[in-house]
Amino acid sequence: MLVGIVVVIVVVAGILAYYQYGAAPQVKTETVSIDIKEVMENGVERHVFDPATITVHKGSHVVLIVTNVDELPHGIEIPQLGLDTGSLKENQSAKLEFDAQSTGTFTMECSVPGCAPDHAEMLGQLIVVA
Repeated sequence: MLVGIVVVIVVVAGILAYYQYGAAPQVKTETVSIDIKEVMENGVERHVFDPATITVHKGSHVVLIVTNVDELPHGIEIPQLGLDTGSLKENQSAKLEFDAQSTGTFTMECSVPGCAPDHAEMLGQLIVVA
């Protein structure tokens, strides 16, 4: 009888420990592809991030796959998150990963100074929602 009680106590303690320490919550991964490319708008050449606005969820592990499809070198940096692809040549890709720990709107900008006449206008937004 005493052995049966000890077995029950060990089993119950094991179950409680599993649910308290062993069952880590699953983190959702959100993967987004971004192309850096040249477009023509009203006869004017512009360089853009496509898409220019990205929305992800707080608590997710975020993977950004950035590909430069323009012939000029470009990249993406998000200074508030410490992310930077560096300079990417034509058809070169880079992967940026981070855990979205807080909500907010973060600015994406080109990481290659003077890449094109419209460099200062190469902006986008990464929005982290609850």
